[in-house]
Amino acid sequence: METKPSKFWAYIAVIVGGLLALSGLAALVGYLGAPIFLPFDDELSNELGQIAAIYLGLFCGPLAIFHGLGSIMGYPSNPFKLPAFYIFWIILALVLGIGALVLNLGIVVDLIFPPLFVLGAALSTFAVLAWAFRKMGWPITWRQTALAFICGSTLAIFVAILLETTLPYFAYLLLEPFWYLADGFAELGWGAPGFIERLFESPLILVFLAVTAVEAPIPEEFAKALGIPMFGRARIKNERQAFAIGLASGAGFAILENMLYEGLYAGYNGWSWGGITLLRSIGSVLHPIGTGIIALGWFRMREGDVGKLLKAYLLSVGLHTLWNGGFEPLVYLTGLDYFAGADASISFYGTTLNVLLIGYLILLSAGLWWLLQRITNQISERIIPDLLPVSVSRRTIAVWAVACAIIIIPIGATLSPAWDSIRKLVIGN
Repeated sequence: METKPSKFWAYIAVIVGGLLALSGLAALVGYLGAPIFLPFDDELSNELGQIAAIYLGLFCGPLAIFHGLGSIMGYPSNPFKLPAFYIFWIILALVLGIGALVLNLGIVVDLIFPPLFVLGAALSTFAVLAWAFRKMGWPITWRQTALAFICGSTLAIFVAILLETTLPYFAYLLLEPFWYLADGFAELGWGAPGFIERLFESPLILVFLAVTAVEAPIPEEFAKALGIPMFGRARIKNERQAFAIGLASGAGFAILENMLYEGLYAGYNGWSWGGITLLRSIGSVLHPIGTGIIALGWFRMREGDVGKLLKAYLLSVGLHTLWNGGFEPLVYLTGLDYFAGADASISFYGTTLNVLLIGYLILLSAGLWWLLQRITNQISERIIPDLLPVSVSRRTIAVWAVACAIIIIPIGATLSPAWDSIRKLVIGN
């Protein structure tokens, strides 16, 4: 079972781990001292940002150092094993309950909530690994898991941020010829009072939501997979190992992203934090399975067929886009009252659309869990799973389409002021 990663990457892991540990210590000092010497108006948000840095530095840093040194010294690495997945969910339920009470009642929030915040972001993601790895017979070692996890938490985060800040500019250059879209937004009065209502009443909402959904999946799915080639094809013996390494890399990325979104809602109230944490926990399979699919495509590319990797990447981007297409509008709508004030609220949406978006995300998450089970079962049975959507049976597609329609059609009906404009755009009358 022992695999010995390249010594080059082992030294890199030790150096990166040392830098992470030092940054984590600095964040810890700031966390303990800043509230006393440098008080902030929004103290909780500042503390949660520091907690994320402490997690990254003092958890991922020593993990990288330990396993990097183990590789350099030639120590064997045991199979990576976790407790049963349902244990993580039981603990998560306790964390959500206690965390919501702490925030709502203000019970020593500074001391009690931060560790609950980290657990809320991480437990469901580790449950994904525990469930999938057990079904595949614990295919990779602690050292392989640690390296993939740290790559997802550090390299992937850095590259994703870099690409997400630069790609919009190139996208603008490509889309600039479609100047009429810009004129359409200008007619709505970009940034003017009431812009939000006019945007959601206009057919341009379709363009707005499409851009919102696509801008993150393309760079993020690319960034999360960058650590996979570090292992080398010779050290990944089979598809179970490739898929597991992809899952671990995606898990590292997912925990940091969970902290980002869940931290936004923690400053609102406990029930808001608990709700968004539960929703993201149900969808915690998204990032791991996306990178796992790309890892399978990369492993199969050893035969020289680049198309297999491209198809896997496009499938991952598609799944990610489906999630963002529901989650980003939900975050935008539910955060308007808190972050922009009551004047920016959308009166004609109300609670109905939020409930429908949540239902859509839960339905999509169920489909992703089913896909994870399907892939792990086929890999465990030594069946080569086809990563193309056409591999799904017609009956499954029909059931999926009906279920999505049940959610999407009421969403359209809820957009009552926008519905007539969208209908005219689609059918022309």
